[in-house]
Amino acid sequence: MFPKKLYKLIAIILTFLSFSSNLNAQTSENFLLLYESYDKLEDIEVVIQASEKRIFRKYGVSEELILDRSLKILPTEHFIGYQIKKIKDLRLIELKFNKDSIEEFFVKNSVPFFSFSAKTTVYIAANDSFFNDSNFFIIDNRNFRNELSNAKLLSELNQNISLEFIFIEKFPETGYEVEELLTQIDQKEKNDWFLMLVDRFDLTNWSYSFPKTSTILIDGNFNFSTTLLNEALNEVVNENNEIIKRTYKALFQPNLDLEDIESIFNKLSESTDILNFRIVRANKELIELEYESYLDMEDAAKFLTTLGAMRNI
Repeated sequence: MFPKKLYKLIAIILTFLSFSSNLNAQTSENFLLLYESYDKLEDIEVVIQASEKRIFRKYGVSEELILDRSLKILPTEHFIGYQIKKIKDLRLIELKFNKDSIEEFFVKNSVPFFSFSAKTTVYIAANDSFFNDSNFFIIDNRNFRNELSNAKLLSELNQNISLEFIFIEKFPETGYEVEELLTQIDQKEKNDWFLMLVDRFDLTNWSYSFPKTSTILIDGNFNFSTTLLNEALNEVVNENNEIIKRTYKALFQPNLDLEDIESIFNKLSESTDILNFRIVRANKELIELEYESYLDMEDAAKFLTTLGAMRNI
């Protein structure tokens, strides 16, 4: 009788979830939030229209797949509104998109998506030849520091990429020294990383170069955050371009009450990491749940453990 009652209870919960999700199309949890610098407020329409790539990256969607299928998500169709937010003393534009309709677009077009997150280290070497070859002039400059803080915050908010900055004291003066520095970092660094070199281009302009991609930006001020964010994306995508769908089984205690089961199903339904799930066995010893995900074994196990799973297979 136990499995029969449990299956009936599970069926009722799943039916309720399916019904209630249609009734609550707009809850705070169903908003996708992206952020932009406040100084772009005058170009808000352009910012909204240019959000497609950031939406894809937020969901870990393969841009090659999108290009191959000639798909366009048209951010304006999913845009809800915006407001000005102050985060860590930085004024930002908070763009609000309909999370449900975006995910519906992915499902309708059979586009795999999941919660993307990554971390990369940015090594920075700076040279100010017009100020006694001192690295500290630019590194301690308030505007330079603010641009780094701005890039770090926007990377975490928009791209789910955590940036760590490491400053290198000696600036590589020649191409040979640059190659030597790249080799040294590569031998030491096991995770994602890239190098940014900051130098004087002339009396009025700065040069920001990224040797791993041969990208160079010439700018009269410290407006390098957009280029730095693109480099972070390139680094992470190049290292993590393999997406594999896996099937797992999670085992739960059999003595879960109604609220526990409902909470588990709610979190599984809301998570972009879980593609689908079903109960394959329920008895006096355990409840066995099967699910599909793009997470690797370790991350999948961590997520299911937070839901109370005894074991992940």
